[in-house]
Parts: sequence; structure tokens; C-alpha cells
Amino acid sequence: MSAMLIAIALAAYAVVLLSVALASLRWGDSMENFLVAGRKQPKFLVVASMLASTIGGGITIGTVQKAQTLGFAAFWFVAAGGFAHFLQGGLLSRKVRESEALTMADLADRTAGSLARTLTSVIVLVTWTGIAAAQFVAVARVLGTLVGFDHATSVAIAAAFIVVYTLIGGQKSVLRTDFFQFGVLALALLGSLAWLYFAQPPAPDTIRIDLFTAAFGPLDLLYYVVVIGGSYFICPMMFSRILSAKSPADARRSSFMSGIGMLGFALVLTFIGLWAAATGFDAGKLDPLNAIAKSVLPRPLGALLVFGLLAAILSTADTVLLTAAGIAQNDLVKKNSVLGVRLWTVAVGAVGAFVALFHMDVIGLLMKTYNGYTAGLVPALFVALLFARFENGASRRRPSAALFAVAIALGYALGLAGSLAGTGALSKILPLVGMTVSTLLSLLAFGTGEARAMRT
Repeated sequence: MSAMLIAIALAAYAVVLLSVALASLRWGDSMENFLVAGRKQPKFLVVASMLASTIGGGITIGTVQKAQTLGFAAFWFVAAGGFAHFLQGGLLSRKVRESEALTMADLADRTAGSLARTLTSVIVLVTWTGIAAAQFVAVARVLGTLVGFDHATSVAIAAAFIVVYTLIGGQKSVLRTDFFQFGVLALALLGSLAWLYFAQPPAPDTIRIDLFTAAFGPLDLLYYVVVIGGSYFICPMMFSRILSAKSPADARRSSFMSGIGMLGFALVLTFIGLWAAATGFDAGKLDPLNAIAKSVLPRPLGALLVFGLLAAILSTADTVLLTAAGIAQNDLVKKNSVLGVRLWTVAVGAVGAFVALFHMDVIGLLMKTYNGYTAGLVPALFVALLFARFENGASRRRPSAALFAVAIALGYALGLAGSLAGTGALSKILPLVGMTVSTLLSLLAFGTGEARAMRT
């Protein structure tokens, strides 16, 4: 495609997204409408949005990159989320939807008290700002492939557009556009995989399916399934989708269906990376997926793949921004204000863009933000939800607030220490230890807690 055609296509895509956002402007009349789309959304929209938000640009690009260097083991980076969604559907989704919460931090308040709400808010705000930065890095690479912008210019354009689009439309426009963007990404990836293996197949016996390699052992697998998977199991973005579903039964089914979709995406992305490894493909300065789109695929299919990647990034980035901004306003500021959520969207986007300018390793960035969050918060909230019995929007059973806070804080500290421990075994052991500590202390907190009078 010529530079002119690419520019026209990008402009048309931006107009479509902004139009959907503006059409959803009326859903900004209340916090419930803006953050959880009125809790009336059909299952097909919820499932598509869950998949579009989890299979983002960072994971899409990063999984293919890891598969080229690490082999089939890269499958677990996405598959861990698929298995986590199965567990989520079996254990949590119905309870989360029945809580009638607005955010995951609000859910923490309803199950474990106000101190848990504050800690959850701070941790999610920090973690999801890092994830926003990862999405900005990913979209910068796509824009570089399409129009040749340098990294700084691409990050600035991406951040500005995503912030504006998100603060206008809220959750309703996110759900609507995610359905379309998920379709574009799925078609692009499936078409690319088919073309690579049928038009330019690798030599026989060059595709290896090794569960373990010298670079990926049992400890790595445990880390991916438990730590990375945990970030999907208890996830504020997924909970916002569950809370948007029209019924608890639909919420539960949506988690199961999303899990199946994630396993499919994991296989597709991994085998694209394995093709690159088997053929000795040299991506040069680009990541493998963008390089394949630019120099291997036919031009129409390559353009579709690049736009599919752009769709994946946008569908994750807007959710990330809305999640962080909603929690900041609803659970830290604690004021019922859609304007406040919009202002926080600008603030989170600005900080994320600054981080994105100086951190280029997408998967590494995701790992660092996940470790503390997953080790401290995920086990504690899982225990809280297991004990939860909702009536009138709150759980009767409550933990010892101080001990529950210690569980979160110690787990988070150990997970964060793992991020700072380099790339050795300690970087994986510390988050796992943190999750264990958080789980045990949370159980003790509920064991020493008490039943509370219900809200009226």
C-alpha cells in the first residue's frame, strides 16, 4: 500500500472509532453506565470484549517474538490466561456479577472492607499504568511499520488518540468497538498463519513441540501458569466485563467461552513464531510479527495483519485506561463523577506515555507490572471471594482488616522483589512465595474475622 492509502485508511479507522465513541456519549450520564455499561450487555459482546482486551498488542507481538526465540513454551504466556478464565468461570464469575460492584476495588470493599479497597486501588492504578505504557509501545511499533514514524512521535500520537477516544465513550463504546476489532484481529492472524504454512512452508521436521527446553524448565512453566495466569484470574478489566453482563449466568458462560478463545489464540500466535524460527526469518530492527507483515505476506494480507495488530492494541489500551481511571475516581477519590473518571483517563495516559518513551521491552514490562499485583492482590481477593456471601451488595463475612492488608502488602513486596531480582530463578521463586504468603495470611485473616451486619 502507498503512503497515501495507508494515511487514508488510518484516518478512516480513527473516524469510525471516534464516531462510535460519540454515539455512546449518552452513556456518560452515570458512573454505572460509564464504567459497566448499565449491566445490560449481551453475552456475545462480553465474550468478544474479553478476548479483544486480553489478546492485546503487547501479548500478540510479544508471544510471536518469544516463540521465535524460546520455542513452543511461548504458548503458555497466553494459554495461562485461558486456563485462568476456565477457573474464573467455575469459581468467581457468578459471585462477581452478583456483587453489583462498579470496580474491582469496590468489590474488595464489599468483601474485605475499606482498607482492602484502598490497597487494591493503589496497586491497580500503578500496575495498569504500566500496562498502558506497554500498549503505547506496541502501537508505536505498528505505526512505525505503517508510516515510518519514529518511536517518540508514534507514542505521542497513540497516547493522545486513545485517551480522547476512551474518555468520550466509556464502557459502552469499548464493548461495541471490541466486537469489530476482535473480528479484524482473528481474521488477520488466521489468514497469516494459513499463508505462512501453505505458501511458504518450513522444511520438514523443523517445527518442534518441546514442553521443556534448556531455556524453559518446570519452574518457568509454574511461573507462567500461576503468576501470569493469576493476573487473568483476578483481573479488573475482566471483572468490568463480568459486571457489564446482563446476568450472573451470562457472566459465567462468558468466562468459559473466553478461555476457549484464548487457547486458540495461543496456538495461532505460537505457530507463527515457530514458523519464523524454523525458516530462520530475520526481522531486523522490527519484531517478527510486524516484519512478517511488511516483508513476507502479500500486501493486502500484510496490511490486514498490521491493522489487526492496531485493533488489538486499541481494544486493550482503552480498557486499561478506563479501568485505572474508574478505580482512581470511584475508589480513591470516592466521588460519583464521570468528569473525574475522564480527567483520570488523561492523567493515566500521560504517565503511561512517558514510561513508554523509555521502555521498549513489551513482555518484560508486562512481567514487571504483573509480579507485585499477582503475588499480593490476586490470592487475597480470591480468598475474599471464596468466603463472600452477598446480600444487598455486600458480604456478611469479613476478615481482620489489618491482617488482610498485611497479606496483600507482603505478597506484593515479594512479587516486586522478584521483578528486581534479574532473570534468574529467584525472579520466579519470589512471586510464587509471595502468592503463598498472601494466601495463607488471607485465610488467617478470615479465620480471625467476624460476620458483619448487612447494609440496609
